[in-house]
Amino acid sequence: MENTGPSGRAETLNTPIRGALLAVTAAVLWGSLGVSFKMGLERGASGEWMIIGRPLLASIAAVIVAALRLGSPSRWSIAVGLLGLGPLYVFYPLSVERIGAAAASVLLYTAPLWVTLAGGIVLGEKPSRLDLAIVPLGLSGAFLVSWTGSLPLDPLGVLLGLLSGVTYAAYMVLARLASKRGASTLEISVFSIPVAALITMVVIRPSGYPSPTDVPWILYLAFAATLIPYILHVKALSLAPAHRISVISLVEPVAAIILAHLFLGEEFTVLQIVGAGMVITAAAMSSR
Repeated sequence: MENTGPSGRAETLNTPIRGALLAVTAAVLWGSLGVSFKMGLERGASGEWMIIGRPLLASIAAVIVAALRLGSPSRWSIAVGLLGLGPLYVFYPLSVERIGAAAASVLLYTAPLWVTLAGGIVLGEKPSRLDLAIVPLGLSGAFLVSWTGSLPLDPLGVLLGLLSGVTYAAYMVLARLASKRGASTLEISVFSIPVAALITMVVIRPSGYPSPTDVPWILYLAFAATLIPYILHVKALSLAPAHRISVISLVEPVAAIILAHLFLGEEFTVLQIVGAGMVITAAAMSSR
């Protein structure tokens, strides 16, 4: 029997909140990615193997899910991996390499703008006036949290950064569309990762084999910073409009600076604190 309140709508009212909690959890796990990557580098792990090992090892989950007959790949798995995750895994690291992590992050977090623009056309999810006000609030907050440098003068690096934001948005829009068309969470999340891994391998080809030092960092990045958050995020996208989940996901850079402070000793700036407040406010307003 459905658990409802006096109005008979408790389940419906709780759905956006559940989606928001899942999105926040995913964002915090993704926020640990940069910190764990830097910690791995400081301890002698290979950057190339951490980048390519992340989707490769996470792809094992697809084999396990298929073997247990819990799901199978579909056209949605291919679409999300080919048009969303795969290009994102390529464009973002290349952008970081050319213009630095701060500028690349700012361009990556333009994703809510593209999701809002595409969502109305592709998903039929027209944002309200409040949603249209929340998006720039969240984007501005993410800018203040992430930005620590000067304006990059590398046009290709800027283009790659913008493409990382566009492909991040493409992943969210496609995952939301697939969910609305009846695709399962595992079908969209787990089975899209092997496609993304293949695309990444075309660009990044580590030399030799991973060392024992690499293994624990690859394990963490593959499962805690990739597989688990993608499953949670895709589930969140099935429970709430994509433009709202995209804004809530801006909690990621806030989590990143907090984790960097705790584990790397990095200090907050006043602007980062202000930006974090703006992001959290935007995320809370998007959770309605």
